[in-house]
Amino acid sequence: MVRLAVRGFALSVVAPVLAMGLVACSHPSAPAKAARRDASRQFANEEAKILACLDLRDHIVALYADEYVHEQGLEMTQAERTAFRDGWAEELAKKGTFERFESSCFYSLTPRKYQCGMASQTTDGLVACMKLSSL
Repeated sequence: MVRLAVRGFALSVVAPVLAMGLVACSHPSAPAKAARRDASRQFANEEAKILACLDLRDHIVALYADEYVHEQGLEMTQAERTAFRDGWAEELAKKGTFERFESSCFYSLTPRKYQCGMASQTTDGLVACMKLSSL
């Protein structure tokens, strides 16, 4: 049951939302590009920014997986939820979604977006964070 739910959920709901959320953030205007360069300097180094993107990616996966389980009214133990989330993440990775996310994230993530995204407890809150201006 968990594997089928993972595959259906990953392909129909989350992959497009994840891709759209960061694609919208990855095409800034000229002033936003300058601001982005300044904001990217606020991370200690490139490694810190890469780690921030990985943390945010994992948080996004967890939020969408939890929301799906809740909306579907599924009863799962913590171990089943973890298996569902991990299986869903594996499906997204197979489709190349994470590679696109990581590339987009590295160029568009600011400390402000990171902090807001990581503090988000809902997918709506997360989407609002990703739309934050870099300014």
